[in-house]
Amino acid sequence: PSTTKQKHTRLFDSVQCTYNILEQRPSLALMEAHNAGMDIIIKEGLANGRALLYPKLAEMARRVGCSTDALALGAILAQPFQPRVLSGAVTKEQLRSNLDALSVAEKLMGTEEGKEVLKELMDECKMESEEYWKERSALKWN
Repeated sequence: PSTTKQKHTRLFDSVQCTYNILEQRPSLALMEAHNAGMDIIIKEGLANGRALLYPKLAEMARRVGCSTDALALGAILAQPFQPRVLSGAVTKEQLRSNLDALSVAEKLMGTEEGKEVLKELMDECKMESEEYWKERSALKWN
């Protein structure tokens, strides 16, 4: 038998996951992955457009002074697991608006008011995971 210990290495350096203001269940797992040094990639940050339909998001976006998509994506970017977010933009206008999420995230993380807005938004928009996926599976494109 060999006396040399094998070094344990990870198979992957990143994890990709659905996470948004509606579907927040993966938070703890994403934080664990981040703490283990993994890169976090978020998909479906706008919940296939469904997040943009929430009146609370529109109300909070007016309060912050930004578009709803910038706030929804900024709220993800402001999470402590430091994710990268795939925007899903398909037009130049959508991309420009989505890019505003970077400055929105800074506001949400950098001021007491921003932290309060982030907490309120996440608390008010969160869905039960089972309901989120039931709605998603009923979308016509599935």
